[in-house]
Amino acid sequence: MRTLELALSPPPTSLIPSFNHSTTQSVGVDVKTTFNAQLLLRRPKHQNSEPVVVLQPQIPIDRPQAPIPRCATSDILRIMDSLSLPGNEDLYSCLAKESTTDCDQRGAYELTAHIMKSSVRPRTTFLNRLLLMHVSCGGLDIAHQVFDRMPHRDFHSWAIVILGCIEMGHYEEAALLFVSMLKHLNGASKIRPWIMGCVLKASAMTRDLGLGKQVHGLCQKLGFVDEEDSYLSGSLIRFYGEFGCLEDANLVLHQLSYADTLVWAAKVSNDCREGKFQEVIRGFIEMGKHGVKKNVSVFSSVLKASIWVSDGGRSGGGVHADAIKLGFESDCFVVCRLIEMYGKYGKVKDAEKAFLSRKDETSVSCWNAMVAGYMHNRCYIEAIKLLYQMKATGITVQDTLLSDVKLKPTSRYINKH
Repeated sequence: MRTLELALSPPPTSLIPSFNHSTTQSVGVDVKTTFNAQLLLRRPKHQNSEPVVVLQPQIPIDRPQAPIPRCATSDILRIMDSLSLPGNEDLYSCLAKESTTDCDQRGAYELTAHIMKSSVRPRTTFLNRLLLMHVSCGGLDIAHQVFDRMPHRDFHSWAIVILGCIEMGHYEEAALLFVSMLKHLNGASKIRPWIMGCVLKASAMTRDLGLGKQVHGLCQKLGFVDEEDSYLSGSLIRFYGEFGCLEDANLVLHQLSYADTLVWAAKVSNDCREGKFQEVIRGFIEMGKHGVKKNVSVFSSVLKASIWVSDGGRSGGGVHADAIKLGFESDCFVVCRLIEMYGKYGKVKDAEKAFLSRKDETSVSCWNAMVAGYMHNRCYIEAIKLLYQMKATGITVQDTLLSDVKLKPTSRYINKH
């Protein structure tokens, strides 16, 4: 049975823009014969016939929708003021959360001013949320003002401001706040182990070995070291490594019944920094024996050490195989070290394979390492070609590499693989 599309007899085709001539003819012929037994069709008497077009269902087209505009914290506060709506702690908490998520520094400032003008007397937990909001938005000065006006401060109040100072690079201020926290808190039992790791970082950045050792002693007194917190243990090892105190760092490691990836990564990094490359290789082997997972930091340090062990690249090749097994062979940090290692030992083809396996094709360090590898192995034509590719891609070339290429005589532009 045909589908009914027109209820009236068809008018001239010129009046129906959306139908072609063949469709109109077929509809006009078949309507009467098909539906006489089912429908009584009557023509309106008061007007001439008009075309009735039945809209066909349209296929939805996926189009990018414009994002729905969101009201910022400042907008909501203005609406509240215009309607004389009182604020409460729950509403202010929601606005503080929004400002923290959006890093809305202006909204955070206006929200704090609005709260101060209101009749709300916020609790310590709510004020801590305001501190976190201002620190997250980069308003460390305002966070200090809120902190100074707080009638009561708990551990989280101090910790948020200390972390904010460390995040902004104010390491000396963070250390002073930590000392003040120890004086003002009733009992050091309220302190959490992770804050010690943050203060150790501040001590290392300010080159304050004495403060770091006092923090270590406090950790032992509070039993934090016995808890074998991997973050704290790794922070202690990195701290002593920054001052070249490898014996103290190794002592922390040996006191642990089990050392995880963070702890071993800190040890390997220390040994590599101090030029103990054989010790780095041994540490990598020990990690495998104990079933400790390796991360990018470990592979980067071990590959850097393998450049200097002078074993023809055997150690580096083994590390490369392990990286492939664990899926780190395409990481840019690992690829850069692989290119440097293979380039040193004259394995240009292996360096090229590593270069092509990188995830990020715009990694400047990988491109520069490959050019340096070509130059080290007298592959000047390949180096020049790669420099042109870098220029076409918009990647910055190291000035030293450009100088090295310009200093090479044209007669020495030879290939050597």
